[in-house]
Amino acid sequence: MTPDFYFSWHPGLRFAFLFTPFVIVMSGVVMETYIARSRNFDIIIASLPNSLWLKMQLPFWGTTRLKSRCYLLSTICGAMLYPKLCIRMGMMDAEDLRNFPQKLRRLLLVSSWMMITGCAWLALGFAYIKLFSIR
Repeated sequence: MTPDFYFSWHPGLRFAFLFTPFVIVMSGVVMETYIARSRNFDIIIASLPNSLWLKMQLPFWGTTRLKSRCYLLSTICGAMLYPKLCIRMGMMDAEDLRNFPQKLRRLLLVSSWMMITGCAWLALGFAYIKLFSIR
């Protein structure tokens, strides 16, 4: 590929290439915020009664503000992404994660993967443009 490969694209295509990761990331953020504001948040918290980490974080962060709900939900999403690590570290209970509602697990994983995919696309796209635009 030549250094001008990206710049030879149609401007609309270049805009779409750089704008799409923001749309993907924001869709994941909106999804997670929706879950944090809905009654599903209470179901998620109730589904993890034996998880040590959650027991320690709930009194500190609380569940009344959106910011604290989003923080707790983000870390629960991380536990869903890496369950073996969280169980090994003692953060989450294996039985709680095994009995977690599948529909909510899928929603959490989809929102997490949307944010991860969008951030990776943005980073790789930026690196691609910077590497191939060296003159």
